[in-house]
Amino acid sequence: MQGKRGLRGVLTGAALLWAGSQLAWRWAGLGVARRGRSATPTAALMLVGGPDSTVTPLLLDALQAAGVKATFFVNAEAVAQVPALTRRIVGAGHALGADLGGSAVSLPWMLATKLKQTQQAFQAVTGEKIQFFTAGPHIPPLVVLLAARASGLTPVQGEPVSAGLPAHLPQGRLLSLSGTHSSTPDALPSLLAELKARGYVPHPLPSLPGLRPEQSGDLIPDLMGVVDVLYDRTGRIRRIGGHAHSLFRLGTAPYPLPTITLTDPTQPQGLEVAAGQRIAEFHLDSARLVQLAERPVAGRHVVKHSIHDLAAALRDDPQWHTLPAVFSISIFSDVLRLYGFTVVELPAPMLRRLNWWSRTLRRAYGVSDLSRPHTPKLAVISRTELIRRFGERK
Repeated sequence: MQGKRGLRGVLTGAALLWAGSQLAWRWAGLGVARRGRSATPTAALMLVGGPDSTVTPLLLDALQAAGVKATFFVNAEAVAQVPALTRRIVGAGHALGADLGGSAVSLPWMLATKLKQTQQAFQAVTGEKIQFFTAGPHIPPLVVLLAARASGLTPVQGEPVSAGLPAHLPQGRLLSLSGTHSSTPDALPSLLAELKARGYVPHPLPSLPGLRPEQSGDLIPDLMGVVDVLYDRTGRIRRIGGHAHSLFRLGTAPYPLPTITLTDPTQPQGLEVAAGQRIAEFHLDSARLVQLAERPVAGRHVVKHSIHDLAAALRDDPQWHTLPAVFSISIFSDVLRLYGFTVVELPAPMLRRLNWWSRTLRRAYGVSDLSRPHTPKLAVISRTELIRRFGERK
């Protein structure tokens, strides 16, 4: 009896280990292309399924009207039924990929064979080779990777947006919509308009800057992103803006330096902010911060856009109306000085700690030159002065 219980425990442990590893692998996305990597505000639109004789022409019309190119992930059976429609997709400048979402095949060599057959079918109809494929969530990640290696194609994974774009949309994301559902043609024009209004430039996958499969080296920046999310949740910090250039997250914190007097249009003698007084604090997105530190001109443009976001949030949200001032500690404080912020040097112990954290971030996000100095400082401005300067976009 004990032997059976022991065997059952071993098998249970092995099953849990396997399931855990699969979940971790799926979360990490190793070997799967999930995003482009660029400091420019890009995205990629994936239309998965079909082609469908009713839905696909409507999608093509909506994309043409918006001047957007997308990637259609289609299956071989549907292509064989409507070859002219498939050629129309390619003729309009869109990319093709293989959709294996409904495939019952779950063995690597069988999946690889199906991918090669699909690729041959597409090439026979369009004369074009495909580079990418999607696989359903029921297919184990390891099977997908082995099939990708055998077929020479790249697996991709998009973020479903049938319910609309998320409030926070990192640059280079792959956005997935059904290519066969009857609701997609109605939803697509407004989604494309929102992408444009928020500053994103959609690309088909072959031209998306920096698109590649996830690698083990990407785990560290991904985990740093998780740290940011947890920090924001525990500190009740939230993102503001929603534009591709929106860089700031806003919360509250005690003012960490000695008492300071700030320019304020409502107080001729100036606004006094005491040490330890609770005021607004804004944080810069870590990944974007490291990218923009290497591109100071682009960084200045993004910071200015985000200052307008900050002024709008402090002006319009009652949560911030009682806070007299706002501060930030970052390597962009000297840029903030150009926009009316008062900049204060940090005491040596705080500076050493923040310099260590800055180097940690730059290592995590793969900055090539760690020797370049990026000295954090504190920048602070009164709420009313910020709104006076940046409450309206010009």
